[in-house]
Amino acid sequence: MALTDDILAALDSGPITDIAGQLGLDTDQVRSVVKDSLPAVLGGMAHNAQTDDGAASLASALGDHAEANPLGDLGSLLGGGLGGSILEHVLGGSTPQVSDAIAQKAGLDPATVQKILKVVAPIVMAFLAKKVVSGGSADPGVVKDQVQAERKEAESKAQTPDLGSIIGAILGR
Repeated sequence: MALTDDILAALDSGPITDIAGQLGLDTDQVRSVVKDSLPAVLGGMAHNAQTDDGAASLASALGDHAEANPLGDLGSLLGGGLGGSILEHVLGGSTPQVSDAIAQKAGLDPATVQKILKVVAPIVMAFLAKKVVSGGSADPGVVKDQVQAERKEAESKAQTPDLGSIIGAILGR
């Protein structure tokens, strides 16, 4: 099963309802933003993993997240600390532009989308880590290939199919 499918299945079992309740949104709105956030987060990771240093850095970070269970503490994720840090590494200074692009498509304000992005980022890290980490570490080459494949899969399943190209332009891909 693709990473996107794994994440969406895990979130559909209740966390999307919890996130929607915390943010005062409809579950369909949250689900739509999550579907469009996945290619953004994976696209940022894929962009960073294009270089050997970037792939090594991502592999190291994934090793740190191999035992994480972000769905076990959604309340702290909604605070945004961990997710904000991950987004800064993954999207760099492009987080506001990515939030704006997703918000425009979803009909929500960018600040709300950014809160959802901050929840999605650690979930993506944990689920990706479970796929590529073995013995506490991940091979940068495997990480690079896996994140590229997962990005393509996520883009094909995005709520808004053309969002991948918008986000690609923002990230300079």
